[in-house]
Amino acid sequence: MDVSILEEERGAVPPFPLDPLAQPWRDWVSDTASSAGAPTDYVVQAVLAAVFGLCGAGVAVRITPVWSEPLVLWQAVVGESSSGKSSALASMRRLLGSIEAECRVHDDVKREAHAERAREAGSEAGSRDAFVRSQVIVADTALETIAEIVSGNPRGVILWCDEPAWLAQLGEAGNAGSNRARWLEAWSAGGVTLKRRTDKSSLHLERFPVSILATTPPDRLREVLEEGDDGLAARFLYAWPGLQPYRPLANGKIARDDEALKMLQRIGRLARTPDDPLVLSFDRHGVEAFDGFLAGLHADRRKAEGLEAAWLGKGRSTVARLAGALELLAWSGSDAPGLPGHIGREQVEAAAALWTNYFRPHAYAVFGRVMPTTSKDRVRRVARWLKDSGATVISREDIRCRALGRTINAEGAQEVLYRLHFLGFVRPDRAGDQAGPGRPARRWQVNPALADA
Repeated sequence: MDVSILEEERGAVPPFPLDPLAQPWRDWVSDTASSAGAPTDYVVQAVLAAVFGLCGAGVAVRITPVWSEPLVLWQAVVGESSSGKSSALASMRRLLGSIEAECRVHDDVKREAHAERAREAGSEAGSRDAFVRSQVIVADTALETIAEIVSGNPRGVILWCDEPAWLAQLGEAGNAGSNRARWLEAWSAGGVTLKRRTDKSSLHLERFPVSILATTPPDRLREVLEEGDDGLAARFLYAWPGLQPYRPLANGKIARDDEALKMLQRIGRLARTPDDPLVLSFDRHGVEAFDGFLAGLHADRRKAEGLEAAWLGKGRSTVARLAGALELLAWSGSDAPGLPGHIGREQVEAAAALWTNYFRPHAYAVFGRVMPTTSKDRVRRVARWLKDSGATVISREDIRCRALGRTINAEGAQEVLYRLHFLGFVRPDRAGDQAGPGRPARRWQVNPALADA
């Protein structure tokens, strides 16, 4: 009996490592996940989203004198219905709502300044450019609405979506070209220009920083991404922890939301304006550590194709941004006076490890399930792995787990082996094989000529 059909298509992925989070954030994430009965993976995504949403283009991570990154992050929280996504994110959303309410206390001063500018610009401009209240979270996915909000909140906002329908809108044509190009600018905090639908006037923003936190079931994500393109999907960090063990209610803990709110407020007060951002600079040791990461990333990109290659290509920017976020989280929970320090080796290595050992396996799990590769792509990928690994004898499990990262089941791995056998890359190793005539070989010899190919 072949039981391979019982295997889950997606292999195991690592849980989020809490070590990179400084205290007391580590305890808050753990306690919030416990009380919500949800994976810590989801809770920590909300923490990261909060940092990027509060900072945006008001904080810049400077790697070299000519290379800086804004604190903008796109995240896709993947999970089936009732997997705990909404409950895990609810606490952080409430805290950000409290910060918004505090900011709006000062909106009267902001409103008066806006009215004065409108009077100076003339009545026509004043009626067109309405007052925009202070805001951190945006739920409306319409690009024009988001741009209007950012016009009054120049350091940026976070688009917080509980439904993935907005994903289909990223590449749609807008009123002056493709919205896709504008979303790409949002990821890099670049400038955009669009026409208002109401009076056809132009709205130009020098900086358009928009972070994204979206929850989605895997099947819905598949429908959307299959119609999209690699450039947009490659900019997301994916978290898909899967079904978690049951947590008894008696084991739930009460998280210290008051402490988390104070730390968020401290981060929010740091952010400045896009024209004069707070700069977090890499020091010499940070640059050296980052250089080592980039060298390995460059080698990995040469072996990848399609969406995987595109996602790897965004690793350099994403890791730099994560290093900045980790530094801010550590600073917010400390009693250190003054501003956050330089980004050194510790922060860079922590961010690189987080991206490599956590986000990368989760992204590959999504790509393997949501956007499966063709049989030809798999065979090519395994052939390259055989050459790079220098293996002389392999098994089906080597192909399934090591070469293809558990993105296919045993039956699929066997089909790849048959194809490689036909192409002359491998042949059955019958020496000491007890499989018997007519049975699939358990071990396969790799053609030694492959090393010189």
